Amino acid sequence: MTWSFLIVLVALCSFIYEFPRLRKKKQVKELWLYILSICASVVLNVAVSLQAHIPNPLDFISYLFRPMGKMISTLLT
Repeated sequence: MTWSFLIVLVALCSFIYEFPRLRKKKQVKELWLYILSICASVVLNVAVSLQAHIPNPLDFISYLFRPMGKMISTLLT
């Protein structure tokens, strides 16, 4: 639980540091992208620190293309 608190604390410090700069320069799109990426990284890092299973994106890609690979393999042999 302490790692989760530390992760949120570091993300909050980073947000407090970057938010005024982006707002002052009126970089609205960059601000929303920054908020989205910070939230996604905090959620994933807290989940990892709580030892939750996070699926690998490569598993989905291999699942998606496995039938095509088998088809090509049968055509070439």
